[in-house]
Amino acid sequence: MPHVNVHDLPRIREIGTVLARHGFGQAARLAGLQVEGETIGEKLPFGRRLRMVLADLGPTFVKIGQILSVRPDIVPVDVMEELATLQDHVPPAPFDEIRQVLQEELGGTLEERFTLFDPIPLASASIAQVHRAILHDGTEVAVKVQRPGIESRIRSDLHILYSLAHLLAGRLDLPGLYTPVGIVREFDAALTQELDFLQEARAASRFRACFAANPDIVAPLIHEQWSTRRVLVMELMRGRRLLELAGTLEGEAAMNKVIAATYAQVFEHGFFHGDPHPGNLLVLDDGRLCYLDFGISGHLTGEMQDTLVQIFLSLVQRDAETLALALYRSGATEGRVDLKGFRAEIARMMAKYHGVSLESLSDKASLVEFVQVAARFRIRLVPEYAVLARATSLLDGLARRMLPQADIVEVVRPYAQRLLGSRLSPERLGADALRLIQQLQVSSRDVPLQLNQLMMDLERGSVQITTLNPEADALREDVRHAGVRVALALVASSLLLVHGALLIAWSPTPFGLSLVPAMAILSGLLGLLVLGALILHALAAARLHPREWRRRLLGVVRFFLQPAE
Repeated sequence: MPHVNVHDLPRIREIGTVLARHGFGQAARLAGLQVEGETIGEKLPFGRRLRMVLADLGPTFVKIGQILSVRPDIVPVDVMEELATLQDHVPPAPFDEIRQVLQEELGGTLEERFTLFDPIPLASASIAQVHRAILHDGTEVAVKVQRPGIESRIRSDLHILYSLAHLLAGRLDLPGLYTPVGIVREFDAALTQELDFLQEARAASRFRACFAANPDIVAPLIHEQWSTRRVLVMELMRGRRLLELAGTLEGEAAMNKVIAATYAQVFEHGFFHGDPHPGNLLVLDDGRLCYLDFGISGHLTGEMQDTLVQIFLSLVQRDAETLALALYRSGATEGRVDLKGFRAEIARMMAKYHGVSLESLSDKASLVEFVQVAARFRIRLVPEYAVLARATSLLDGLARRMLPQADIVEVVRPYAQRLLGSRLSPERLGADALRLIQQLQVSSRDVPLQLNQLMMDLERGSVQITTLNPEADALREDVRHAGVRVALALVASSLLLVHGALLIAWSPTPFGLSLVPAMAILSGLLGLLVLGALILHALAAARLHPREWRRRLLGVVRFFLQPAE
């Protein structure tokens, strides 16, 4: 478990105070935090109180909220929608500090790199701010600069969250298959990616390359020679936000481009923009659709694409059983899954998407629901599916405003037909058959070697066969408890018998004193204590876990006493 540095203690106390102030005092106490201040806002919805906590705790936690807002496999829909309203209301950093970051990263003065650099940012957020500039060749660019000191602050907060998550492990029951440490690990991976602007640059360049032959879709050109981990220099795109065209023929045409681009991203390129909210979609003056901000993106393997094909076709064809099985096989599970109940729930949700317009469809109806019902049945999908579901949900909400009278299933039906045709084409069937033959050939070649290995293991006696029976574990636990109770009963009865015998055999000593009554009283008390222990064990044996209590005690001790690195 990560240790806690002394300089982190004020921040830990601040976290505890903010949690208590917004009605999360119990969670703070579970993590061993000191709770100060009065609890307020307990009558407000959970999602709103969580948003207020994250906003009060600053940039790291605001980013965590934004990450949760695209993870329907971790938080419910209402909480996710509340967190989606989190905004980075952060005043811009002083320009002298921004200048210093730029000069450190670019290896020269601003005047050597740019003809003009506007000190007033176009936008300012918790991690970075964007400035307009002009290169020496006259190209107008947008320069995204990481805020000074933000990475060290985020690392410190993540270190604290890891420590608190280890303390909460086993105490906090979370829905689905996630643990507190697992969730913090997801935050760590997402924030690490967002802090590295080179990853965003690669994602934007890959997206631009995927649509290089498409005259309708574009992304900003990245100037790689001027981009680093903390500075991103890209083409400055000018146009109108997509929502500004709502209700117009131009807006309808732009929305059709969005749907076509989404199909291409998922089923053709295996790479998609993970946060296509209206602010990241720009309609340029020449009619092209421009995607902005590639801080969140997703990669799909061939196997994942095949699963999505099954899911997509099942939705269009109203095949609940195939959809349920596809989701089940693509996820991780613990224990038995109620497939019959899962299929019934999938069928109920699918009925909402057919024969109705987007305008009359419930605001809650989106592909996010399928991810969340999978989590409810303890099926954990890979993060890419969750991010894709959230991205599709954003596009679903956008389509409600741009194409309110359209039937969503009928809108995507032509793409399903095209997809089915490509999957059943002679070229695709031939390629699949060839791949299957190659796999069988490789497997058959390994069979003799594997059989020889098995025979040698059997000859050496190194093969062990183990059976797992949960009922046998419960039976062993019952036998152990019974043995403890029998031992306690024997000891208690023996002590009480000794007590009675001593009272009967009592006789005064020559000095008028006797030790027998004292011994009788002592044996009686011991017998009663053992009898009480027997009764306590019989009543609370199921809740007594010495190893768990010892583990928790050692965890608390290590939390406060482990020396700093």
